[in-house]
Amino acid sequence: MSAGRLVVVVGPSGVGKDTLIGALAEHCPEIVVARRVITRAAGAKGEDHDAVSEALFDARLALGHYAVHWSAHGLRYAIPATIDGALAAGRMVVFNGSRGALPAIKARYPQAEVLMITATPETLARRLQARGRETAREIAARLKRAALDPPKDAHVIFNDGSLEDALAQMLRALNLSAQSA
Repeated sequence: MSAGRLVVVVGPSGVGKDTLIGALAEHCPEIVVARRVITRAAGAKGEDHDAVSEALFDARLALGHYAVHWSAHGLRYAIPATIDGALAAGRMVVFNGSRGALPAIKARYPQAEVLMITATPETLARRLQARGRETAREIAARLKRAALDPPKDAHVIFNDGSLEDALAQMLRALNLSAQSA
């Protein structure tokens, strides 16, 4: 069992997970944000990530470089195994995960905490259209998946208002002081 806290942030595309994780890290600089590894081109639109080829992903997976990994939306994702050192050192580690990967994450890290970020379908549609990465059909499919129920034991964070409001919800869910950092 690790001494630190693992926080997995999940939610539909366009809900603002990376923005909120960034705000949390800025507010609490002692938090370790695990950077995702994705089989997406380095220059592709989307969150900041470590881009790798399928071959490199497979090689690193075989060498045990990933704590957890999953596939979604035609891509493969992983969180580096280096999080184990941070957890062993008593740090809080936060990463952008996937609802579909939660069983595997919880199998390896039973004490992982889950923050489910959500927003209204109208807000999600507006954000997805603004980022310009998906077609109208793909946006419709993402909105349909967004309607899934929150994972069991997840803290639900509503991100329809200001960034400050959503950050305050995250801080309360994690029992972190709004005055920390």
